[in-house]
Amino acid sequence: MKIELDEALMTKIGVDEQEARELLAIALYKYKGIHGSQAGKLIGKSEFDFHNLLAEKGENVNYGLDDLVDDIKDNDL
Repeated sequence: MKIELDEALMTKIGVDEQEARELLAIALYKYKGIHGSQAGKLIGKSEFDFHNLLAEKGENVNYGLDDLVDDIKDNDL
């Protein structure tokens, strides 16, 4: 899927394409419960890098035992 964003609007609100992707990944992580590894893939980074991005933005990292088991099953580690 491809999402197109209006360049003029993006410039007006001060968000570039990468930041828009990061904000989308964070929103999906927080509100739809996707895994950090999936969110990282959305922005072209590792799960570890995505967790660092969350910390930079002041967001909590939610990673529990179920996440670890899922990551092992999906070979995301």
